Amino acid sequence: MKINDVEIKCGVKNLEVDIINWHPASGMIKYRVKGTPICQYDQHSRARVGIKFKQYEVNPNPTYVVYTQVYELMEKNSDFRDKVIKTLSELEKHRESEGEFGQNEELFNLMSRECTYVVEQNINSLRGQMSRRLKFCEEEFIVGLHWLLREKMIEMGIDAAKAFRPGCDAIGKCDYAAADYLSNAFGCLFAGCGRFPSKTDFASFNQSCTTPEVMKEQLGISCIRSSHEIENKLRIKDKEAI
Repeated sequence: MKINDVEIKCGVKNLEVDIINWHPASGMIKYRVKGTPICQYDQHSRARVGIKFKQYEVNPNPTYVVYTQVYELMEKNSDFRDKVIKTLSELEKHRESEGEFGQNEELFNLMSRECTYVVEQNINSLRGQMSRRLKFCEEEFIVGLHWLLREKMIEMGIDAAKAFRPGCDAIGKCDYAAADYLSNAFGCLFAGCGRFPSKTDFASFNQSCTTPEVMKEQLGISCIRSSHEIENKLRIKDKEAI
């Protein structure tokens, strides 16, 4: 949606991943990420081993990428939508103004502002990253990025990508709560995604952080099912999610 020059994008619907080049001999891949919020870049760029981040740019126009639930609330609730647009419009005025140290642009970049960047990464680094970031207990932006990158690599004929799966598939159980000792002590923020039976006795939000249904709806990707889902005939409506 675009109101008063402020553009709001939904979840991963406008996410783009372009593979620039792939070198089988060295196992190096270079790809560009577009249509993603700064908060996703901040998460992604925490990776340090076997990876480089380049050409990071923030959209100079007032364009924001928000969580699916926030976007849907803006569609349903006009009061909420008007407050968001008003706030972002005011923010843009401050962003364009002169501050004590020059332009205020960097001081007024919200984490939801759209950005683009390039990644150079070796296949071993990416393999480990995929095992973590394909999990639906992660945020929808970074989950969508890795499922889309996996899909693009397979389409390009990179066979190694076919073996990329959420880490829980390798151990055959949900490790969402077990991976974080704070979750064991105080309860999880989100519920398990259902890929395997979850040990989350308490969750602040009674739902998974993201879902394969969101990936299917917004990216057109059928996320492969786990052994538990296949055995128990779960998620069978998506015929392509083998």
